[in-house]
Amino acid sequence: MKSLICLAFLTAGALAQTADQADRALTQRGELDEIRWSDPIKGPAFRAGIIRALPDGLEVRRGAMKRVLPYDQIGGVKFGLTMGERQLIAEAKADAIPALRVFWEARHPAIKLAGSTAGDFGLALARALRETKGYAEAQAIAKEIAYEDHDPARRRRALAETETLAFIQVMATAKPEEVEKRAWAITEMAEESNADLMLLVTGFLMQKEFTALKQVEADNPRWMEDDEVKPIRERHYHRALDLALYPSLFHPRRRGESADGLWQAAQIYLHTHDSARVVAVLEDLLALYADSQHTGKAKELLMPLKANLESGKPLTEAKPAEKSKDSEPVGPPPPPKRYHLFED
Repeated sequence: MKSLICLAFLTAGALAQTADQADRALTQRGELDEIRWSDPIKGPAFRAGIIRALPDGLEVRRGAMKRVLPYDQIGGVKFGLTMGERQLIAEAKADAIPALRVFWEARHPAIKLAGSTAGDFGLALARALRETKGYAEAQAIAKEIAYEDHDPARRRRALAETETLAFIQVMATAKPEEVEKRAWAITEMAEESNADLMLLVTGFLMQKEFTALKQVEADNPRWMEDDEVKPIRERHYHRALDLALYPSLFHPRRRGESADGLWQAAQIYLHTHDSARVVAVLEDLLALYADSQHTGKAKELLMPLKANLESGKPLTEAKPAEKSKDSEPVGPPPPPKRYHLFED
């Protein structure tokens, strides 16, 4: 029973969102970590609670004793993680920045030590800072991990984070044509392992292509009869669609971006008065991402569109259905359809 109470306490401490609570959690973790001596003669690996990494060694606790182990005596460590610490790292929420910063500062002096999890806390902090536009601090942390962390896989993830942050800075400071040029270069490399960067640039380019599509049509009302303009219009149309559908096709577990992309695809189809495909993509949005921010608008738009399709009315007459107090709730959406956009 005592161990269960202790575990619950430690988990709650790790999930704390204030710096003071996170600092207390560090000292109350228990003997979750394993330390291996650099000299086997000193004995086998032993369990202890690593409180923090100091410039000259690890501050550890065993029972009631607390001491500092010099780094030259440590051959490696294996950090244990509470459920709360794992959740902090996985979610990387903006409101957890104070707690993440405490863990990062308490761990990062040991970043080169085999088995250290300092880089995991640092990368989570960098992602959270990116959400709040703390780009300079996020970039500094990611670069330190990319060049100093002992784990090659973590160094690669940190390098990907620096590339994402670098493009964000380009978006904020460079000329629009330079930003677009860089974005296309990234998509041509198609580095799928850096989902954050790919989703960022494809979302940016989708907006550019959709805007260009509408501008070409506005400048050339008779574009369908113009052999020079029509291919340009078609190129913008297909690019905008491909980019809008990219998240749901290649990163479907990124639910927010995937739902946004499907909603944008619906807007493109609405613009081109393609009723059947508007209905299809909205049904997929509701079936696959029913909890998205677009659910309410999608349901409101879908009902009159389907009714108009059945009656043969043009898309321009479709309007959101008026809500009646006696109207029954909308039932579950149909199963998702398969796209055939790239087979035409």
